[in-house]
Amino acid sequence: MADDTEEGFTVRDRRGSSSAATPPAPRVPEPAEIIAVADPAPAFGDADNEEPDFGSEDGALPDVFSVLALFLGELRNLAWLRMGLLANPGTGEFERDLPQARIAIDTVTFLASQLENAVAPEERLPLKALVSDLQVNFVEQSKRAA
Repeated sequence: MADDTEEGFTVRDRRGSSSAATPPAPRVPEPAEIIAVADPAPAFGDADNEEPDFGSEDGALPDVFSVLALFLGELRNLAWLRMGLLANPGTGEFERDLPQARIAIDTVTFLASQLENAVAPEERLPLKALVSDLQVNFVEQSKRAA
């Protein structure tokens, strides 16, 4: 493939070229190597050891509740898509898969229950409303499918 230029972008096909600067692929350890580790990593926060680097600037892990909220939002959107109430962004068509919608809604319900004690009191009502909206719409879509 030759160099293609479009609106300031240059695309180069480098699949066939080899470069001395290309680092070798990382070696994947065998399962036996992982199990045979005799000295595990130091516990997080030990006074005698430095904090491990987790790749972020400050080395801190993400808050579990923030990750749960992210998953909750993604599963909510997926539930709406699977109920056929939102168009599939890839195809533009409405697709209904109620068994998968049920799993997404049940998982949203569980995640919301886990987040309930971690959020401010004024955020609990919208969390409960989210779950009940999904459940009511699921019942309506189930009646239409029957």
